[in-house]
Amino acid sequence: MTTVKQHLLNDEQIRHFIVNGYANVTANVPTHIHETIYDKTDELFAGAADFRGDRQHNPLNNILPLVPELQIVLESPEVRGALTSILGNGYVMHPHRHCHPNFAESTPTGKENGEERLMMPLHKDGHAGGKRPRHRTPRWAILFYYPQPCLEDQGPTCIIPGTQYIREFMLDGERRRHERHVEGRNGTRLLSEHFLNRNLVPMSGELGTVWIMHFDMVHSFLQNYIPLNRYGMKFVFMRTKQPTGPSWNNETSMWQPPEVNHVPYDAEILWTYMWNWMYGKTDLYETDRQNTTTDVTSEVEALKTDIPNERMKAANELGFMRTDAAEAVPALIDALQDDYEPVRRNAIYALGAIGKPAVESLISALNSEKEAFDMEPILHICDAAHGLAATGASTVPALISALKDERENIRASAAYALGEMGPVAAESVDGLITLLTDESEEVRRHATSALGMIKVPVSKTVPALIRVLEDREDTDLAFFAAQALTRIGPDATEAVPALREALMSESAYVRGFSSEALSRIGTAEALQALVPFLRTARWFNYVKKSMPAFSIALKETTHATRDTDSLLKLISEWTKQRDIPLPKAEEVSQDSDTQFQVTFSDGKRVTAKVEGDTLNLYHRTRVEAGFKAYR
Repeated sequence: MTTVKQHLLNDEQIRHFIVNGYANVTANVPTHIHETIYDKTDELFAGAADFRGDRQHNPLNNILPLVPELQIVLESPEVRGALTSILGNGYVMHPHRHCHPNFAESTPTGKENGEERLMMPLHKDGHAGGKRPRHRTPRWAILFYYPQPCLEDQGPTCIIPGTQYIREFMLDGERRRHERHVEGRNGTRLLSEHFLNRNLVPMSGELGTVWIMHFDMVHSFLQNYIPLNRYGMKFVFMRTKQPTGPSWNNETSMWQPPEVNHVPYDAEILWTYMWNWMYGKTDLYETDRQNTTTDVTSEVEALKTDIPNERMKAANELGFMRTDAAEAVPALIDALQDDYEPVRRNAIYALGAIGKPAVESLISALNSEKEAFDMEPILHICDAAHGLAATGASTVPALISALKDERENIRASAAYALGEMGPVAAESVDGLITLLTDESEEVRRHATSALGMIKVPVSKTVPALIRVLEDREDTDLAFFAAQALTRIGPDATEAVPALREALMSESAYVRGFSSEALSRIGTAEALQALVPFLRTARWFNYVKKSMPAFSIALKETTHATRDTDSLLKLISEWTKQRDIPLPKAEEVSQDSDTQFQVTFSDGKRVTAKVEGDTLNLYHRTRVEAGFKAYR
């Protein structure tokens, strides 16, 4: 990281991020940088047929070394400040990067009576390199950047606000590949009534606009009606530290709603928790809201009404009563089965706010979503586990006991909840280390992840993670361990030798995070281990295509390439003129008027192609420059 001053977000921007799930800034870099990024990217995708960009054209994770000017945008004070504000100091970039093209006029249906369709299904991203637990707290963020002005008609990415906390974003109906949407209010689009939140926000903007969203946001992208390709660069960033104070430009200590709210329900108890968590407070439900005059009994009754917003409000109110609402715990546990998911979200954090009186009931509820866990054991964490994580230190002893449960889903959920608490759960480290050899792959993953977030005592966590990293048979778990050691960072000096060896892993993601871990450790030994790896990881501005071994300008020869005989004469004449010791051509076959296959006396074969006024000989797969400047 450079020492350039960061432009941090303010309180209002953080409140907006907590509720809506995104923030945007403008990277103040010279216009020619954006233009260079656009031109290089456009050249990379020359010839690609659809928005996915086949692997011949899309550089995938290699977009950054191929277009190194992107780093200027990522290192701009505005972007660094926004990432620091959301993820805290010490954030790191995931090795996964991706360019999402939306080619000119790539419209599946066009506009019909003001109604349009999305270009791909609405979805949440999964983690590259293997599934990772989803976190409601901002531990991961996705960054989108366009190297050109990207207004709504050019097909920007679009998001459904507030979906970072929601598992199912549709109320009913079947998901469609190209969902319909119409014009909404305040610059939004409007989805059908089947969606929990019908608001769709286009991530559009003028040149230099950068959007940062919670990793678990539901998104797609709009149709491109403009005769200009649109390129969106996606990068993923990871938080490494549990908050101990606000990492943004903070002036107020208490939660208050943002000025702009695109979410059609009130999740005040959840939003208060998120604000206080990001603020680094010990009391995660601290508030200055005025006490209500309602009693527990009336709010418990309100949890049973037919009106979802009334049930949400009741859960909010019960949560803010704290331990005074202890008698409402059974009703709130029942609310975890509510058919309106936002009610379930509020009930989770209401139970967390009530605290210790809710722990036993939450532990008993850990098995309530076993079927869903069996379907998706890494991504699907039961509501009760989130509630226990949100309860804090008082639940640690009960969760330690749950680590020994004979049921796989209980052990996994307990490990996840403990990890979410961070260093507060330090006494659980011994139990989590035991789970590193659990018979369940999913339990081992959750335990490894948890150790990286708890971090302390490093005298126990680091040696345990080293053993996982050194296991050559399980590269996926080693990836979890490399991430965990990256989070521990400067206190993981003991891991330097193992991280050095991990730089040779067959997994690019293990290598990537091992290098980040060494960088964060930052000692002379760590950096010395990192330098040889970086020497062999250097890149040139190439993409993987065929590159001619020799190019023969046809105007320089007296022979035309009409048949195999004329081809042999042309090659022979040209090699004599240039004094090139090319082996003798022994066999030639003709594929078409412009393409031949040639076998030389040394056994090597080439494809000879007439391309314009040049005959190109391709004898092996090499790399071709992706940029006009190289040409």
